[in-house]
Amino acid sequence: MFREVFFISFLLFCCACFCQEDINCGTEVSEKDKVFIQHFINEIKFRKQFQTPLDSIVPVKFHIVGYNNGADMIDSVSVFNELNSVNSFYSSAGIRFQHCGPIDYIQDSEYALFEKINDETLCDITDIVNVLNIYFVPRLYKISSGDRVNLCGYAYLTGVNLNRIVMKNSCSTNGSTLSHEIGHYFSLFHTHSSSNGAELVNGSNCTTAGDLFCDTPADPGLSSSTVTSSCIYVGNEQDANGDFYSPDVNNFMSYSRKSCRDFFSNEQLTRMNDYFVGYRNYLLCPFDIDSSLVSENLDFILYPNPSGSLINLIYVESNQLNADLYLTVHDLSGRLLFENTITTSFSLNVQNYCSGVYFITLSNQQQKLTKKYIKSG
Repeated sequence: MFREVFFISFLLFCCACFCQEDINCGTEVSEKDKVFIQHFINEIKFRKQFQTPLDSIVPVKFHIVGYNNGADMIDSVSVFNELNSVNSFYSSAGIRFQHCGPIDYIQDSEYALFEKINDETLCDITDIVNVLNIYFVPRLYKISSGDRVNLCGYAYLTGVNLNRIVMKNSCSTNGSTLSHEIGHYFSLFHTHSSSNGAELVNGSNCTTAGDLFCDTPADPGLSSSTVTSSCIYVGNEQDANGDFYSPDVNNFMSYSRKSCRDFFSNEQLTRMNDYFVGYRNYLLCPFDIDSSLVSENLDFILYPNPSGSLINLIYVESNQLNADLYLTVHDLSGRLLFENTITTSFSLNVQNYCSGVYFITLSNQQQKLTKKYIKSG
């Protein structure tokens, strides 16, 4: 009898330690993130909001991690289906995700149980530069106050060298967690964020507190205990003024039930578009270029980028000084807009181009190199 009681107690202890419900998100907002994003908001405050969403491609790279024998690797079909779902939610932000090159399959038991930060040594090796790298791992956790805390996923809000999201397999195809983490990557805070101070229900401090948006209601922090399976808020918390919260249980950036989240507000969509065009504009899939024609000896500089009227190109000298240089400009659909032979420097008038993304290619007889250019409003 004693051994049976002991065994049951031991199982309960193990379940408490290792089988706890995943918290929604392991993304953390640092002071540096807060300062950077506030500075970015101040910069775009007087910019005209986009009228028509830009057809802006964000290249993503899937890294599917499993054990040495290939066990517990997520099905590639399911993650591509999830990406299609993500595209439907982000289309109003003028953002479209497209997979870059082949899937990277990683059979390494050391990283199947993935610890936040410490196991990113794998990411440092396998990340594709200037591409949003998404890792799918069997298990994901972080260490907090000496305890192991299970995670569904996490992302980085800033850092051009931290283009990565890590997802736990069981959370990756639930219809909302991947969209949630990508929202962080494009600068969004949680709707219940208090890092800038608690937002009041009356909205009087909505531009400086909470998630910094005024079209997302103040949120006390949702959970499955305060949101029913029918997506109804049943909490009774009050803010500092004594007003009762009435949060949006459908917003992607909340901690509502994952099955309830299916919505970004207009201000969130606009911010993500601004963040993509103004900050994440360096994203470009290197596999769009024939690698056999790419050489480190051929390089050029584009400035300013983004720009609205004139863009300058300066050819960086190489061993091919006497080679003819040929310049082409294509839009996202592949349509040729400009072609000409140039010298070591060139200025292109883009005033009549529509706002959006363009690909500028410089080539000679042996090599070619493509860079992305953003035409601003």
